[in-house]
Amino acid sequence: MRRLTKRAVETLLQSYDHDPVGALTTSLRIVLDRPDDDFDELIARADLADERRQRLLERHPDALDELAAELNERRTL
Repeated sequence: MRRLTKRAVETLLQSYDHDPVGALTTSLRIVLDRPDDDFDELIARADLADERRQRLLERHPDALDELAAELNERRTL
């Protein structure tokens, strides 16, 4: 698993409001080292609790916000 750079975190935060799923996809591709996976594939591969995974797959705004905050703070999953 890789960590996000400061620049990658800045990109996440700058693009999140406009396209949350796209911004998270870009960051997760880096963290999970899966450059060709789409959002659903990345979420399926991430080490997440089943309930959290389901909420992300359903695109719940609060779940997306929580993941963005986690990636911002920890730069990894």
